[in-house]
Amino acid sequence: MRWSVVVLPRARRDYYLAIDYLSDFYPGTPVRFHQKYARTLLQLQDNPFGWSVCYACPDYRRAIVGKYTLLYKIVEERHEVHIHRLLRGSWDIPRIMREDESES
Repeated sequence: MRWSVVVLPRARRDYYLAIDYLSDFYPGTPVRFHQKYARTLLQLQDNPFGWSVCYACPDYRRAIVGKYTLLYKIVEERHEVHIHRLLRGSWDIPRIMREDESES
């Protein structure tokens, strides 16, 4: 049975910010990024356990999408994968996630 992937609002905003940023480069860059992102979401539907726990944020698993890190949690009782953030890999991801937790 496939897992349901739920992209949370903050992750959706991250995605659109990434597309906007990447559109400043070569015309095909945002399209390629979207294809990688969509392929990753499909892979998560099939096997969300296929990626490792994020060493910097052990409450999350991570999938790499180009130069971005997709952070997600598996909600086994609902058979769902919740996408929490899509962050540039070079950013201070632990700090960003701590700030997110303090805001909620």
